[in-house]
Amino acid sequence: MNSKTSLFAAAIVLSLLLGLTLYAQKQNGTRVAWEYHVWSFNTWQEATAKLYEDGNQGWELVAVTETPTTYEPVLRGGSVTIYLKRAK
Repeated sequence: MNSKTSLFAAAIVLSLLLGLTLYAQKQNGTRVAWEYHVWSFNTWQEATAKLYEDGNQGWELVAVTETPTTYEPVLRGGSVTIYLKRAK
């Protein structure tokens, strides 16, 4: 097969897989309801401890942000915010 034919075949296979995935999701028809938690901490150690605690209760990490408070010659202070979700 030449490269154009291979790319065309790959595109068809990917399109079929995407279509089947969307079809299966529509057939299922159930929507998951989520609950969310947002926690802010002064250190990564505190955030990590909370992640272990909540992870054991079924919470999943969605995102993490880190916000510095000052930019002197050395970064001083700041906060770590974690965003969690789990199915209701």
